[in-house]
Amino acid sequence: MYGKLIVRILSKFLVISLGIICIGAFVGLFTYEINLSFSQYLKNILHICKALMKPEEIMVSSFSKSYSMFPIFWEPYFYSMRIFLAALAVTFFTGFLLAFLTSLLPRKLSSIFYKIFTFFESIPDLFILLIIQYGTIVYYKKTGILLFDVAGYDEKVFALPIITLSILPTLLLYRIIFMLMEEESVKNYVEFAQSKGFSKNYIILKHIIQNLLFSVLNYFKSIILLILSTLVIFERLFNVYGITHFIMTYPQMEVICLGLIMFYLPVFILLTCLALLVKRSTGQEVHV
Repeated sequence: MYGKLIVRILSKFLVISLGIICIGAFVGLFTYEINLSFSQYLKNILHICKALMKPEEIMVSSFSKSYSMFPIFWEPYFYSMRIFLAALAVTFFTGFLLAFLTSLLPRKLSSIFYKIFTFFESIPDLFILLIIQYGTIVYYKKTGILLFDVAGYDEKVFALPIITLSILPTLLLYRIIFMLMEEESVKNYVEFAQSKGFSKNYIILKHIIQNLLFSVLNYFKSIILLILSTLVIFERLFNVYGITHFIMTYPQMEVICLGLIMFYLPVFILLTCLALLVKRSTGQEVHV
């Protein structure tokens, strides 16, 4: 049982890694000079595969000087990964909390809150990012109190990107969970639990949220993509030295592929663990 599961999981990771390699090989056709021949594309794939077999030998070039990709890769990699994982954790905790608190309100009041949050969800992430950055600077000029460190090339900023990256995904997750909770609240098992005298808090926490895990996890990829897209914009717009900046600085095929695979690896592991958890608790299978 577990042998087949492991094989299936590894197969999925290898297929996605192969897709990243194919994309990197295509980008390589335009890196230094345009060469759209299919034979060159195959050579690029072979070159990337050989490089990934020996990552310690990958060299990056800057200003006519060459350096080993490692260990200089680890600093921007772990910086971006910490921001990404922290934003993901904030998103899920806040999204579930907001949906839970809203569901406890009277129906008319909860509907008003839902519409307000849905409106804010339509605001572009770039606009939110600029507003937070600008507001922090203005508040500092007027009060001398720095609420958050602002972004810069030589500084490791955490609070601002984590907050910025988690705002829109939190609103998206809140809307999804709240809608699913509304659908669950009219089902027979909820009415039966209410007739037994169980409180609304108990029913939501013990039954409804557990039944939502499968549906919520199906939206997990969309939330991850939203956070990643905002992370790319943040790093490029404010010149933050993260994984995006590293790849843009050294746009070699093997660097792009290895960087993307390394960033995808913990995401894949997280998705797999959550899928196994949902399958164990609900019996439903989620495809990561």
